[in-house]
Amino acid sequence: MRKRDFFFGEVYEGGAGATLRLSDMEPLARKVSAEFFTAQLNRMLKEHDGQLTLSDGTSYPSFWSFIDKVVPEQVGFVEIYARQDVNDNVEATLACDIVLVNGVITVKPHWCAYKDIRADEVISTLLVPLHLKALQGKAYIRWDDGETEPLLQNDDYQAELENVFSVSKVSVHQ
Repeated sequence: MRKRDFFFGEVYEGGAGATLRLSDMEPLARKVSAEFFTAQLNRMLKEHDGQLTLSDGTSYPSFWSFIDKVVPEQVGFVEIYARQDVNDNVEATLACDIVLVNGVITVKPHWCAYKDIRADEVISTLLVPLHLKALQGKAYIRWDDGETEPLLQNDDYQAELENVFSVSKVSVHQ
């Protein structure tokens, strides 16, 4: 079911909360402060049982323009994990959950690392924005068994990349 929100515009409501297009966040984020934007995200979470999905049909989403307007102090943690329900052409795509005060925002683009250009997109559109916002210390890899481990350990960036590519079901080429 579709609904119109005064700030976000077109909202798709379903059994698992609300869904917005990640690409629609960029023009909104440019207009307001990070505090206002984060407050609106928390409002949406509160109105939709703590579940908000931001979808994007590309492997090169505008995640930076979104995460740049989320107040880092209001982020509890971020989990990066594999999904098998996004793109049947690859073994897994990556998604990330961002936990705020009022619930979980699931960012669900077509991040995958099955070839070099796609791996570069995972780095430039997921990992770099998390580091630029200094969220790497709050970020975790969630393995298929539900266990988590810190994204970055002891400033070992190579291990960070290997873990991200491993969770995305891609073997790391040396």
